[in-house]
Amino acid sequence: MSEADTPWSRLSSRVARVVLARKDFTYAELVDALAAEGNTDGERALVSRISRGTLKLSLLLQIVSITGATPPERWTSALRTEGSWEQKAQAVIGSELARQPVFDFSELARRLANIGATVPEKTLEASITTGNMPLALFLQLLLALGSDSLERYVDYEDLLDAAKATSVD
Repeated sequence: MSEADTPWSRLSSRVARVVLARKDFTYAELVDALAAEGNTDGERALVSRISRGTLKLSLLLQIVSITGATPPERWTSALRTEGSWEQKAQAVIGSELARQPVFDFSELARRLANIGATVPEKTLEASITTGNMPLALFLQLLLALGSDSLERYVDYEDLLDAAKATSVD
């Protein structure tokens, strides 16, 4: 199974598409709005990334902001911070981790492994500290933390189903 054909990549794609659909935003409108922010990806590249589910958390945050979608309440202050979208993603990840501050990278890696997401501890640490996290990994992290932050865009049960499907594969 390719990276783009996993339950987690399909959920990543769905989350992005739901944000766009709820605000009746087209890919062309998204490309134009992203271009105004300095993103040079064309429509074809963006559509491909979203349909494959290989987008980063930072891009999802941009999509939420551009469309005027309502972000999860827990992320509101993180999204208001100054800085790059990666820095905002780092702040969003931090807001999720703050719910259970006793976790370290080793414990997070163990919890992710329990749901079928084997991520080397150093890779996980780099994704968290740089804010350069694939959306699929972020969805797995939300499940590992027991967070329902994205309930507006994806059912928590679907995260559980993806974990079950991943551990079977």
